Amino acid sequence: MTIRSIILSTMLVSFNLLAGSAFAESSVWKVSKDNNYFYIGGTIHLLSEQDHPLPAEFDLAYNDAGKIFFETDLAATETPEFQSKFIAAMTYSDDRTLEGELEPAIYRKLENFMTSRQMPIAQFSKFQPWGVSLMIVILEYQRLGMMPNYGVDAYFNGRALSDHKRIMGLETADEQLNFLKSMAGMDPNAGIEYTLRDLKRLPESMAAMKESWRSGDLDALAESAFMLQMQEEFPQIYNTIVTNRNNAWMAQLVRLTEDSAKEFVLVGAMHLYGKEGILNQLALQGFTVEQL
Repeated sequence: MTIRSIILSTMLVSFNLLAGSAFAESSVWKVSKDNNYFYIGGTIHLLSEQDHPLPAEFDLAYNDAGKIFFETDLAATETPEFQSKFIAAMTYSDDRTLEGELEPAIYRKLENFMTSRQMPIAQFSKFQPWGVSLMIVILEYQRLGMMPNYGVDAYFNGRALSDHKRIMGLETADEQLNFLKSMAGMDPNAGIEYTLRDLKRLPESMAAMKESWRSGDLDALAESAFMLQMQEEFPQIYNTIVTNRNNAWMAQLVRLTEDSAKEFVLVGAMHLYGKEGILNQLALQGFTVEQL
């Protein structure tokens, strides 16, 4: 696997692996105000070939829209300059090492896991713990057949390029990188333990995640062990990665109905559900939010 594909996957996934209200039709919403509207779609950033075709509601929204919004500028994440910046953010530039930053027992757990996946931990000696966590999550998903090129974001980005539709980002690649770098504030030992614990149940949870996405069941996502644990154990990280970004994006989203142009906004599930979620914030500001 190339560094480019790992970086793109990591930028896409961050903490947002899927999307999907309970017992609904799809993961696409129509947001209306003053006779104008746009669409919001929840995405799974990594999928398998067998997960295609995507639910028809995604095509409906895409075909009706002239402009496609993603969380960030995907093309910018593929440049050599950004890739170097991303690697620098995840690694130590001084004499610190991964082993030196972790408790011996936690380091051994990580080493055992990586050995089981035929990944020599020595290759990650200069990676910060949060960077290692992101990398092994992406590699584990891809080991189970879920790849970024089959993900909803990459799929529609490719279509939009071919169809010459305008592509926009809700934030720059550098802004998203800064949000990811906030994970350096997480206790390194707790972060590694959390990651290893979550990966144990990944094969079992994957099918339920996809089902929730296809049925648009945000309630199931909100009540998942993964989400509850992150909110309870790492509330500051959750606020930085999810809530703060939602609030920043709202400044752009509320302007999308100021004219008759149609847009399709594609973001991960964490940004859609709950009081701080985009859908609720839009409803509170007087928009009509309908699930397709």
